[in-house]
Amino acid sequence: MAKADIEITLQGGTDGFVAPEYAPGDSVSGAVSVFPDSNMKCQHLYIKLAWHTEGRGTRYRETIEELDVFQGELQAGMPRSFEFDFRVPAEPWSFAGRYVSVVWQIEAQVDVSWAKDPKAAAPFVLRPSATPSSAESW
Repeated sequence: MAKADIEITLQGGTDGFVAPEYAPGDSVSGAVSVFPDSNMKCQHLYIKLAWHTEGRGTRYRETIEELDVFQGELQAGMPRSFEFDFRVPAEPWSFAGRYVSVVWQIEAQVDVSWAKDPKAAAPFVLRPSATPSSAESW
């Protein structure tokens, strides 16, 4: 059975109460580190910028951008690190409501044959820019 621990480190943004915060157009970058427990043939290692809804009603999920950063052999005891850099779109903004929430995250997935794919996710907040536009200035 293919097993690996995956750690996602986010850089940039501002420190938020729950998770790092980014404004539309910001760059969310960082690294995905993979720590395989045994040798495994990696068909693909995907890093994705995605959002999804949680809560009642129909669930939505959208991958905004996807990188295929590695194909090959991951060796036990030999951690590997892969960098990423995504531009955050303008919408939908993060939202935590009573009935529905919008959650943004960076996802990592190691695609292996005939086994459950190791996965990890690091959430972040997409919020409007705190800088007022000229139309809002008095």
